[in-house]
Amino acid sequence: MSRSSPERKGQIIAAALELFRQKGFADVSTRDLAEHAGLSRSHIYHYFGDWNELRREAFVHFADEQLEETAAHLADKPPVEALLGFIRDCLPAGKDDGWGLWLDAWDEAMHDAELAQAYLSEIGRWQAMLRGIIEQGVEAKVFRCASPERAARQLFALAMGYADDLLLAPSAEAVEVAVEEVVEVAEMVLGFELGDPGAERQP
Repeated sequence: MSRSSPERKGQIIAAALELFRQKGFADVSTRDLAEHAGLSRSHIYHYFGDWNELRREAFVHFADEQLEETAAHLADKPPVEALLGFIRDCLPAGKDDGWGLWLDAWDEAMHDAELAQAYLSEIGRWQAMLRGIIEQGVEAKVFRCASPERAARQLFALAMGYADDLLLAPSAEAVEVAVEEVVEVAEMVLGFELGDPGAERQP
């Protein structure tokens, strides 16, 4: 059965992401992708205007999938548990979980204005998720925070800084240290203590 255009485009994006995960954005060529996907280069460009557009769409697809997985994982969890889960999902435990693509995309975005816009848009969606968790905690009187939006930016930026270091030397021990230190700041910013029995008001 022949593939429709959306299906073929999705196949190309999936093949591109496999290569980007293996080799990084900068070390994958159109020829590499064509051979990996079993397509001609002209076939690839039938669906994408140029190489930058393909990379941008692949990155957005990757980032959206990560966001959706995290959202599903945290759905219906009480605020502190959701906050801890979000922080953990921001901290890579190894190099094989795809987080390196964020660094690659950031590096390439320095020279690609449209990729930079897409990158910042995806970052904004992650911050919005964290802001929502904080707002739920404030409403439940678990967190005390005058500006959930500001707190979300601060905590997300902190977690991303730790994530960059973890990508260079990942280990379970390093992740636990990073979680502990990000949570320590979160407790100060959001006015709660993880060890306080009243911090989580589960039924």
